[in-house]
Amino acid sequence: MKNLQLPFGVQDCMPQECYNKIIIQEKLSEIFRKHGFLRVETPSLEYFDVYGGILSRDSANKTFKMTDADGSLLTLRSDPTLQICRMAATKLGGVDKVFYAANSYEYLSDSYTSRSREFSQMGVELLGAGDVSADVEAITVAIEGLRESGLCDFMLELGQVDYFNGLTNEAGMSECDAKELRGLVNKKDMFGVEMFLSSKKVGERFVSQFLLLPTLFGGCEVLNKARKEIANEKSAQALNRLEQILIALKAARLDKYVAIDLGLLRGEYYTGLVMKGISGKLGVPLLDGGRYDTLCGEFGASKPAVGFSIGIKRLLVALEREGKLMSCASPDIAYISDGKDCGFEYEYVAALRENGLVVEKRFECGKKELLDYCAAKKIPCAVIISGGRAERISVGGEEK
Repeated sequence: MKNLQLPFGVQDCMPQECYNKIIIQEKLSEIFRKHGFLRVETPSLEYFDVYGGILSRDSANKTFKMTDADGSLLTLRSDPTLQICRMAATKLGGVDKVFYAANSYEYLSDSYTSRSREFSQMGVELLGAGDVSADVEAITVAIEGLRESGLCDFMLELGQVDYFNGLTNEAGMSECDAKELRGLVNKKDMFGVEMFLSSKKVGERFVSQFLLLPTLFGGCEVLNKARKEIANEKSAQALNRLEQILIALKAARLDKYVAIDLGLLRGEYYTGLVMKGISGKLGVPLLDGGRYDTLCGEFGASKPAVGFSIGIKRLLVALEREGKLMSCASPDIAYISDGKDCGFEYEYVAALRENGLVVEKRFECGKKELLDYCAAKKIPCAVIISGGRAERISVGGEEK
């Protein structure tokens, strides 16, 4: 007997979920378009060599790979941002504002993980603008997108990678050690941080600064607290940039949606601002993003960039837990036909649909079954087409 189960980490999208997914994608697309972002599409398959040298070893191991007919190594899309940077190097120019809606894939060998191996994302990328106003634009679009989706209980946590980089540079840490420490801080493994710094014989002043990172969470007061602990220009500039962002968001009355988290050090290619979208109804981030000013340069087109991506499935789960998902809309009319005058049937039904009504044809049922179906689905009108005539029957409620 055939195995009808799906591989772990993938799932079917049933009608109710598809209905809400399409609505959410349309709402997000509309927000993105209103801010001047244009939609692009990238292929699901690309040559692995294009990205293999850019991805860390861990990330490269999480890509699905396959061999082409000519022996070339192919990979499934793992990160649309990488593809858009490749696109920027070969097809785009100047300041570009693009958005995407695509499925991404992550190779996971542990069948006990709760992570998905195929997941739907929507996101925006603002390429070619490196000033603070571009950061504010990305954050604003993210807030408006989540708000327009219907989500109420959410927050964007904002961090600054350069604040951390300034501390590691000042402490004289190697790039390799800084990367390892960054991973520990990002996981909030402060015992691991303490042990690591001890093994590297990092100065006591810097140890206290790194251990302070998880506590640097909140509003503008966090920036003032952080300034007292630093003595390097890179970290100071990072804090100044975050402060400018907060001032702009406050002026736009969007500051209630954000919080500062200087212990947030996401991703392997972020260079400045980083952001994470969280919901009180969900235990995992539903939005990730930030500034990646060196990534386009890896493809031969050096330009600053900032963007974010939203996990659509996670957003749907958060909306469901807030009671914000919609039920699939019922047809306006359901009908049956004896099939003896197909020309009349087609013209009659076409006229109804041209007037904006949703008309569903039912099969292999009589008048009673049709009326029972309409009552169960809350369809206000039933139609019986027979002998070149149409009989309309009201089934409770008002006909549309």
